[in-house]
Amino acid sequence: MDDLFVDGVDLVSIDDGEALIGSTDAGVSRTVDRWLAHLIDPAYEANFESWIRKEQPQHRVALDAYAIGRYPVTNGDYRRCLIAAGGHTPESINRGEPDDHPVWDPGIAVAEHYLSWVSSFSGRTWRLPTETEWEHAARGGEARDFPWGDAFDRTMCNTVEAGIAATTPVNAYRHAASPFGVVDLAGNVEEWTSTDYAPYPGGNPIQDDLTDALGDYRVLRGGSFNRGGDLARCARRHGPYPSDDYIYIGFRPAISAAEL
Repeated sequence: MDDLFVDGVDLVSIDDGEALIGSTDAGVSRTVDRWLAHLIDPAYEANFESWIRKEQPQHRVALDAYAIGRYPVTNGDYRRCLIAAGGHTPESINRGEPDDHPVWDPGIAVAEHYLSWVSSFSGRTWRLPTETEWEHAARGGEARDFPWGDAFDRTMCNTVEAGIAATTPVNAYRHAASPFGVVDLAGNVEEWTSTDYAPYPGGNPIQDDLTDALGDYRVLRGGSFNRGGDLARCARRHGPYPSDDYIYIGFRPAISAAEL
């Protein structure tokens, strides 16, 4: 594991190896017991356990070496893209949010445009992380619930429990980095991955509000400032539900080690 700065991106390099992904039966039970009475909307209670069961079964995945952004892409980063390549202005910039806060927009086109722009001037293939790469970067090869450990702590992330009700600088929670040194993986804004939802090998498909509303959908990770800490868990699988409550979606770049 090394630190890199490539094409203007602050990266954490992660060696190849096995990633521990998902949750055990005991982990699902522990999560339901911990969070069911603390969800931000009691209407979520009926479906909550089925949402968490998307994390089953726990399994290991062989990963090639890769690098991932230490921080989510910021508004300042994206302004440079707009100056150089034009394109749709993300909602976070339209609202005048600070340059050191994460860029966000309801649509994935913002992420794809930025990664295409960096790839175009660098000659490298920049991309979104897979959800397995994202989870491995968050857990650091361990079975921890949050990047900093197993116990939720509202001082370690910008979720609704923190009471901030807005985005924060991407480096505000450096003290809560993952074991690999990746920052701001819990809360602030949800993050796109390159992976479409499917059951894990040996798992059961979950039909829920996301599949009802979207059919197939891209997996989001990490939770946001206006969502509860249950969504900030490393193993939690979510998606871009079509509601104004779920528009705070950003991203961080990834790249295969062979490209560096």
